[in-house]
Amino acid sequence: TILTTRLYKDAEELQSDIRHHEMTLMDLDQDTQTGQLGYSYHPTSRANLVGTCSDLPPPAFPRDDTTVSKKNTPRDKGTRPCRHCGSDLHWDNECKHSKRRTAQTCLAEARIDDLQVQDEYDDLYLGVCGEEEDF
Repeated sequence: TILTTRLYKDAEELQSDIRHHEMTLMDLDQDTQTGQLGYSYHPTSRANLVGTCSDLPPPAFPRDDTTVSKKNTPRDKGTRPCRHCGSDLHWDNECKHSKRRTAQTCLAEARIDDLQVQDEYDDLYLGVCGEEEDF
């Protein structure tokens, strides 16, 4: 809420409204810390193995361990190996076979879980790339 000072007749009325808004904001802050039902809010975390999927097809290309990520590898992060060649020493985007991949079809039949798993894997990869750029 915005207080329009020209609408108040005197300073006491303005101060009263300011106090009212301050109290409202403090009450809102307490509600977010304790929750609406009066108990403390403790966020819970969940852990999933990033990039794993039960029906991931086998790699289409032979294993290539010559390409190694500069800093962190999927093996270091505990995630699945490269989907193109099966090596756990580099990420999907760093594989030399990634440029030769075939078009993915039937996306309409993809499960939401599979898409979420791929998004998590991509986020982890982008996080590793971001760490490397900091140096």
